[in-house]
Amino acid sequence: MGAKLSWVRHGRPAAEELRSTISLAKGDEPLAPVTIVVPSNYVGVATRRLLASGALGSVCGRGIGVAAVSFVTVYRLAELLGSAQLAGSGRRPVSTPVIAAALRSALTLQPGIFAPVAGHAATETALVAAYRELRDLSDGALDALAESSERAADVVRLHRTARASLEADFYDEEDLLDSAAETLRRDVTTAHRLGTVIVYLPRATVPSRWCASWLRRRSDRSHRAGRDHR
Repeated sequence: MGAKLSWVRHGRPAAEELRSTISLAKGDEPLAPVTIVVPSNYVGVATRRLLASGALGSVCGRGIGVAAVSFVTVYRLAELLGSAQLAGSGRRPVSTPVIAAALRSALTLQPGIFAPVAGHAATETALVAAYRELRDLSDGALDALAESSERAADVVRLHRTARASLEADFYDEEDLLDSAAETLRRDVTTAHRLGTVIVYLPRATVPSRWCASWLRRRSDRSHRAGRDHR
């Protein structure tokens, strides 16, 4: 297993590098599996159409078109790899209303500095947003944040209370990432079914702990192509 990092300009140069990388991965076998991790579904659709058009050249050396190439976002890939394990444990995907309900309950029990505005819709909205932002922080990082101010301490406390009430029955995107990494650690054949994995136009939107785990357990080859040159 090996990794290759390619730095090219955004736009057409990135797409050309991607085509070249896919072609290298497929060789003379057009049905060799390749998984492209894209930053958004829009990028995936647009890139697939561009590659399939033949405007950048042949993907596998046997005419135009694209076969056995999957375009997925990081979270979609995590869902494909990790959702079965979570569902098997009886947990369900969490939704924003469920998170909001958990936070309302936590506010009711102990509002802290939010007591004057505990019933305000804007408070709930802000706490839901904070909950999602804090989900990928370690316990140590949460402790450090809580020590920074009284308001931060109450936000962290409400976050932890809501999380504790949800995690037995629900899972979120962070749980999916962890479950996906565990699946790759446990089942090597799953990684091989993905074929060559190419991370296209990567962005810093995924917890580093999962990225490291994923890259250590990628399939035959993992490539990064198309990142902006800065």
